[in-house]
Parts: sequence; C-alpha cells; structure tokens
Amino acid sequence: MFLSTIRCRARIAATAVLCAGTAAAQEVREEIVVIGVTPTQGAGLPETQIPYNVQIAHADDIERTQSLSIADFLNRTMESVSINDAQNNPLQPDVQYRGFTASPLLGLAQGMAVYQNGVRINEPLGDAVNWDLVPQSAIHGINLIGGSNPLFGLNTLGGALSLAMKNGFDNEGHNLQLQGGSFGRRVVTAESGGNRDGWGYYANVSYFDEDGWRDASPTDALNFYGSLGWRGNDSAVNLNTQYGDSNLTGNGATPVELLARDRSAIFTAPDITENEMTMVSLDAAHAFTDNISFTGNTFYRRNKTQSFNGDASEFATCDVGGRTLLIEGLEEDDLEALGLDDDDVCDNNFASVDDIETFLNDVALAADNEDGFNIEDLSDELTGTGILSDQAINNQSDRTQESYGADLQLAFTHDLFARKNQFIAGIAWFRGDSRFNSVLELANLDPATRSTEGLGTGTFVEDGATKVDTTGESYSAYFTDTIELTGKLALTLSGRFNSTDVKLRDRSGERPELDGDHVFERFNPAVGLTYSYSSRWNIYGGYSESSRAPTPIELACNEHVYELAVANAIAEGEDPDDVEFECRLPNAFLADPPLDQVVARSFEVGLRGAAGSGRYHLGFFRTDNHDDILFQTTGRATGLFANVERTRRQGFESGFNGNWGKLDWYLAYSWLQATFEDNFQVLSPNHPFAEKDGTIGIRAGDYIPGIPDHELKFGGDYAFTEAFSVGLDMIYNSSQYLRGDESNQLDTLDGYTIVNLRGRYRFNAHFELFATVNNLFDKDYENFGLLGEDPSEVEVPEFENFSVPHFVGPGAPVSVFFGIKASL
Repeated sequence: MFLSTIRCRARIAATAVLCAGTAAAQEVREEIVVIGVTPTQGAGLPETQIPYNVQIAHADDIERTQSLSIADFLNRTMESVSINDAQNNPLQPDVQYRGFTASPLLGLAQGMAVYQNGVRINEPLGDAVNWDLVPQSAIHGINLIGGSNPLFGLNTLGGALSLAMKNGFDNEGHNLQLQGGSFGRRVVTAESGGNRDGWGYYANVSYFDEDGWRDASPTDALNFYGSLGWRGNDSAVNLNTQYGDSNLTGNGATPVELLARDRSAIFTAPDITENEMTMVSLDAAHAFTDNISFTGNTFYRRNKTQSFNGDASEFATCDVGGRTLLIEGLEEDDLEALGLDDDDVCDNNFASVDDIETFLNDVALAADNEDGFNIEDLSDELTGTGILSDQAINNQSDRTQESYGADLQLAFTHDLFARKNQFIAGIAWFRGDSRFNSVLELANLDPATRSTEGLGTGTFVEDGATKVDTTGESYSAYFTDTIELTGKLALTLSGRFNSTDVKLRDRSGERPELDGDHVFERFNPAVGLTYSYSSRWNIYGGYSESSRAPTPIELACNEHVYELAVANAIAEGEDPDDVEFECRLPNAFLADPPLDQVVARSFEVGLRGAAGSGRYHLGFFRTDNHDDILFQTTGRATGLFANVERTRRQGFESGFNGNWGKLDWYLAYSWLQATFEDNFQVLSPNHPFAEKDGTIGIRAGDYIPGIPDHELKFGGDYAFTEAFSVGLDMIYNSSQYLRGDESNQLDTLDGYTIVNLRGRYRFNAHFELFATVNNLFDKDYENFGLLGEDPSEVEVPEFENFSVPHFVGPGAPVSVFFGIKASL
C-alpha cells in the first residue's frame, strides 16, 4: 500500500492505492476505506458509492480459515461461489461464481477475469486460471467483484477476482510455517518483509507435497513470490517477481459403480499436468497534484505446460487379409447390436477393410438397424515403432504461453457542476503468444492399476497430432466517472472499448483449415446508482455489459472449421466421411465454433450496511449471455465448440458477518438459477435418450449442468482465551445436473453438507500451534458429474459387468492436519 498525506486503509486487492491531500488534510488524519474500481486500482471509491456487490477479504481472514488454496478459501467463505472437483486434484478445482467459471482446464469456457497486482493472469490460449501458481500465503487482500463490469476487460462475464500481493510496507516481519497430516501432505511456507528509508522488500516461498487420497495421485508445487518497492511523498514503485513449478496428478472422474466399491479408486491413469511459470511485473503510482494521479503496470509472463493423459482407446486391431491393422469406427457395442463380435470380422475373415464395412452395413440393413458403419484403416498414418495396441492411448501435449501487457490510467478528482466528481481514464494493451503441440500414442494398460504410465508402444497416430501457433492481441480504452448528485446519491457511468485480434497458424502442414485471422471489437457500457440513507442502509443498482472474444483453442476447435475440413477433402477428391476433425485436449473429458464473441448484459440491485456489531448484504442479479459458447462432446476425449443464442444466470445472494462477544461469525446464502434460454440441439452421444445423430434437444428453461441452485455457508471462530480459539465452517450445496445432460432428463447429482473444524493455540508472540479437521463427519459426497461412455469398454476384469456411464468427482474423506508457526 502507498500512503500519502491522507492515511488510506485498503480493504481490497490492489497494487497501489494513492490518496493525495493538502497540508490541511494532514492535520485531520482522516481514515478512508477505499475500494479500487479498475484492475490497476489507483484512485478508488468508498463502498457506499460502488453500484455492484464487492466481497472483500484480507490475509488474516485467509490464515484464520486454514484453507488449502485461494480457491478453497473462496469456496468456504464467499457468496455465490462453489467448486467442481473435475480433475480431483486439490490444486485444480473449477471455481464457479454466479454460475461463471475460472478453471485451470484447457477447453472449459471461462467467464471470470482474474488479476494479480493489476495483471490479468488468465492464460492466453484458453483463458484458463492455474490456481496452483497463485501462492495463497503471499496474498495481502482479495476483491471479488460481481457483474459484467466492463472496466475489468475481456472475460468479465460474471465477475472479476482481484488479488493484491504482499509487500514490505504492509507486511513486516519473518514467519516460518510447517504443516503435515493426512494423505502424506507436507506444507512449508517461509516469508520475510520489511522496509527502511523508503525502500521495502518482501519474499515468500511455499512448498506443497502430498501423496493424495486417491490411488496414484501425488502432487507437488513450489512457488516463490518477491517484491521490491520504493515509497516517496507522492510516488510509489513495486518490482514484483514470481516463479512457480508444479507437478499435478488429477485422475479425474470415476464411474459410480467403481466408486461404490472403493472411493479412492481411479478409472484410467495417469492424468498429469506440469507447469513451470515465470512472471515479472512493475507497477507505479504518482500524484501530480492534489487532484490528478497516475497508476500503471506492465508485465511479462511465461508458462510452460506439459500434459500426459492415459485413456481408453477408440481404436481396434483387426486381422485383415493376413495383416494386423489399426482401424477406427468398429465399436464392440455396435457389433453386439448385430449379434456379432470381433472374431466374426477380425479373424482374417475379409480381404480388406472396405469388405468389412460393406458386410456390416448389409447386416445392419437386413436387421433394420439404421446405424451405418464408416471404418477407416489408420495403418498408413502411424509413425514410430509400428507396435500396435488397442488397449489404451496416451494423449501427450505441451504448450508454451507467453503474455505481455501494460495498463496506464489517470484519475481526476475535480468538482463537476459544483458536485464532487471522480473521473478515471485508461488505456491497456495485452498480447498472448501460444504454441500448442499434441500427439497421440498407442499404449497398453495395466489391468490392475488401469494406468498406461511406462506402457506406451512408441507408435503415434498422425491424425491425432496438432501443431498450432496462436497470437491474441487486445487494445482497450476505458473510463469511469462518479458524481455525487446529492450528499447521499451518486451516479457512475463507465465504458470500455476492446479490439482483439486472434491469429492461428497450423505448423503441421496437415490442417490448413486452422489458419485464420479473427477480429473482435466492441464498446461495453455500464451505469449505476447508489443511495446512502444512513450508515445502516446503502442501496445500489446498476446495468453493465462485458464481452469475451473466443479463445484460440475455441477458434481452432469449432464446427465451422470442421466444415472447411470437409470442403478441403472434397476438393482433393477424398471421402468427406473420413474427416475426423475433433480436438483432443490435455484433460480427457473436456475438449473445447469461426465463433461470435460472447456478450453479457447484467443487472443487479442490492442493499448493504451495518447493523449493531455486524454488516449485511442482500442482492439480486441477472446476467444474460448472448452467443454463449458451449462445449459439445463428440466422443471420448474429443469435442467441438458452438455458439448458443442465449443463456441466463440469475439469483439472490446474501451475506452477514459480525461478532458476538468472543465469537466472530459469518453466514452466506445464495440461490442461483442458471438456464438455457433457447431451443436448440446439442451433441451428447453418450446420453441414453440421444437421437441417432448423437444429439439431444434443449428447451428454453433447461438448467445448465454442474451448477447447484442453493448454497449455504456458515463459519465462525470462538476465542476461549486470548491464546486459544476454535473455529468451524459448514458448506451446503444442493443438487446439480451432470455435464452431458443439458436436456435435464436424468437424475441429478445429490446435494451435500460438509463441516470443517479448526483450532489455534498461541504460546506467545512468536510461536503458535494450529490444527484442522476437514470433512469432520466423513461425509461421502460428489461435487462434479458427467456422462461418459460405457465403462466396460475399458477391457479389464473389474469393469466387465459395469453398465452405468455416469462419472463423478468424489470429495475427499475426513482428514486431519497439524502445524506450527514461528514469527519474528
């Protein structure tokens, strides 16, 4: 934080908060609570003049909850926040706010912008957010901003998360913290900060390591964050550096029948994501006069990601004409429907693959089975050793993402028409360069562990390879003006113009249909009013718009590009039925059409204030997404994206907090209705009620899967003595539909309630012990579900009699952790 002539206490995430005043103001020593209204923060507003909901937390709040990560903290304490354990790794959750997602999974449509010290850290290839690379112990403050706020730029469809990191001026001292417990977990955190003669430093190292509670699921993550800063009477500068190195094993969702036998069991393995990230940023603030100030930042970020995913195979080995071939399009279920099996077609019964296809189509026709066969011989598309296997595949990929940017703004606090007025104007530039490579390797499968690790054959399917370079560049100009119409009534007008250019280039030479330049432009406005009846009653309301340009990965994986691939095949005299255009992304169940940009239009009203020793908030919101982007699965590990005309997230949220004697408490309840607002067909070939072409019908009003309707959170800490306190938090989430069941025809995933307990004992000013028990009552629950293929298609004895294609992400069982903290 930066202190000038007025003392500022920032309750938000900010890189720098600048408060300039006169000599007379120095004598008043007035304390002002300021909330930044743009990513670079700078000049801000009191909460009573902000026309949308802002949830605020401080480093002390994070430490008190003993949460594992920033995602875990948001889930435990914030209104309208829930998580999906899609990957089932503690550092890779999908965070959902008001039904919009910030996720590390490449290919999942993202609807939140995340900032760290004013720098947007959504990765450029797919707008993903890597929670493992956000060191929680180095966070000084948090702002969770509701609505489609245009000031926070692209991707702010449902909200924005702004994080302020620690520095040597607001975090002095030295701490060492050690923690260990269940699942072989070991956590070490060390931090040091201080300042002298206008210079300050801060350094934080954190290390996380565990075996995981599920089979073969180890994880480790190392993060370093450092800041060197300078403060003068009217200026402030911070140079921030960060390095992250993580190895995450998240073995994903499990068939419900396997889960019933063993909740720690995995379906197929491994699913490994390795990140190595370096980031450098510089932020600065300067007061030119009492009424004119500047804030800005610039940054460079590089993230190298490698993924390895073992999965079941869609291929078959078949003896044809005296040769063993690798073929595609011959499913065991389809043969069984005709009363046949592999031996009837793949025991040198035919001279060619075309003969097999003709035979099967004749049999299907005679049996009045309208499902035709399109069998393709892939034997000429193999490279490497040539060793064949139809047991499993290894999806291997690497992506290097580099991003650069700058954001500069000026703030003016001159009166307008004899009314107090604050005007902020800024410009921003962002560029993201990505290189994405993926290969598909044939592999064997260990029947006991269902793992392919070390069992790759060294044979690669060329048709499954991707080599793409992408560049996304955005230029923005924005403004916001707040004028006090009366002493109680304030009006805010805001807007932002974004121009985004996305370039894709195929480097393999095999997929020219990927090449393209795409430009997306839009001006997004916002207007809001606040009325402060008293300190107990503050009414706010506003309308805002924001937009999201399709990400490079979405533009590369869409139905229009598929149409181009078909046209190219026809032009070259090839069979268009042989075109297999699908994206095989690093995370098996998710793959991410040209696409239109998504436009969100949001309206919210609310009431907030103080009551006795506590505070409260009540609010209603509605956000309509136009041309929303929806992932459509086309089979195991593959899929395409398409625009949906309109979707809606609307609901009610409330929050209460305060203290009662020795008890500090909070309570939050949210009701959320996330729906499709259009009638359309969507691909979901694994759905039991899908049409023959693999589609299901969506009706306006159907619920969007993966989002609970109701969320209830309660927590508190009771101080028995100054040294000893005990805390508890409870989370309830209601039921949700499974991904793939967008038509809402199947049973939902059950709701659940979990309780976490914690305690802390301080020996003196330098040493304290702490402990936590998560999932105190050892509740079996699942917070993620999707439709997959018949699990028995993975040919291992244990799955032979499985028939339910429902996969879920189980929550962790009861766990206990102990730690010690030393402070100087």
